[in-house]
Amino acid sequence: MRSALLRGREHGLLGAVDAVAERGAAIALSRGGAAKRYAYREPNEDAAAFAWGEAGAFAAVADGHGGFEASEVALTHLLGEPATQWTEAPGALDGDRFRRQALAAIYDASRAIEREGRRPEARTTLSFAVLLPAAGRVLHAAIGDSHIFLAGENGVHELAPAGEGVGFLGAPDPTPETLSDLARIGEASLDGVQAIVLATDGLSEVGVGVEQPAHAVADALRHARSVQAGAPALELCRRLAETALAAQRRQRSGDNVAVATLWVSRVMPAGR
Repeated sequence: MRSALLRGREHGLLGAVDAVAERGAAIALSRGGAAKRYAYREPNEDAAAFAWGEAGAFAAVADGHGGFEASEVALTHLLGEPATQWTEAPGALDGDRFRRQALAAIYDASRAIEREGRRPEARTTLSFAVLLPAAGRVLHAAIGDSHIFLAGENGVHELAPAGEGVGFLGAPDPTPETLSDLARIGEASLDGVQAIVLATDGLSEVGVGVEQPAHAVADALRHARSVQAGAPALELCRRLAETALAAQRRQRSGDNVAVATLWVSRVMPAGR
């Protein structure tokens, strides 16, 4: 399995977008397009990751609160055994089996935040997706208000949008039952889907980001299709991050932005 991780603590330049891409996977991270207007501990507390292997690809974003540790620990944990299993040898990974595995991974990540975080208030949102081309499915999970979109010929559709009381990872003494109630886990068909897009709420927060995030994803998808650079996932990822930063500059109110994209036709088995 090959993977990449962008950590907020390493990307603190206001207005800059840092990105990494390989094959059909890309991630981008920014401190934001304008200064934050709320109290915060670190300039950039978000993180983004991707991984791809013989059977598929994985992408995730996390929006840290109370410091950068929680988002970083959560994604580092997921890039270990869970992402390796899901992208290298998923077997018959149906919705029920994935729900059990996703909940176990979420619970272990929350416990890791408790063990490894230096600050008891550290917590994070988490959204991730597993693309399995052979099965024609995408499996997804989220806790918190970060987004997961399917984008393609049928438009842009948000998977499991957040509601009220969405919660975080890293709360004291988590239980599997508590996290199960908070988690939004599911699967969807890849029919008509060109890209999977994940983003933290720096894209959409009221008074900070864009008013209609699905429209911003659609615009970024059109841009990626029109560019002949041969790296559509990267073009889509950077365009969406830049769109968020432009909205923040207009409103003179900033927030961290993490984006991850998987371009379905480019996610092929490793070595092919």
